Amino acid sequence: MGTISEVVLQEMKATFKMIKKAVARIEGDFWKQDEKDWMYGYILFHIIETIEFYNSNSEEEWQPMNDVSQDSRSKETATLITKDKSFFEKHVADVETQTFDILQSFSEADFLEEDGFAPRGFTSRLHKYNYVMRHCMFHLGELTKMLRNHDRERIGWE
Repeated sequence: MGTISEVVLQEMKATFKMIKKAVARIEGDFWKQDEKDWMYGYILFHIIETIEFYNSNSEEEWQPMNDVSQDSRSKETATLITKDKSFFEKHVADVETQTFDILQSFSEADFLEEDGFAPRGFTSRLHKYNYVMRHCMFHLGELTKMLRNHDRERIGWE
């Protein structure tokens, strides 16, 4: 039987594998096309940025690691279409490193404690990171459907 830390790390590794597969599907201008106000690149960025956001101890502590976050989907979209695949690869790598540095620093007791996101309803860091992984899976499903609709290779499950 695994510890809380081991299970969270294992599931987060699988989450990042799937995110990297989503980044690998960026080619041509497909990822820049708006589909009913949601483009592939924006959803992908939203997934990565959400992990980064919740890696903080509170909303007030969050400092974006990129030059895109503007609290406006239209502004972020306009900025993202100027980026390329290497931007996403670097951003994922940076957030992945940050995530595992943080997760590996937590003891079992740390996972069961609240942090500054308790006002959002999270009862513990474990609850918060469980939410983060569910959030990622939801949006990765959206990206997979977009890929399927465009006859592109889908994101495989990990």
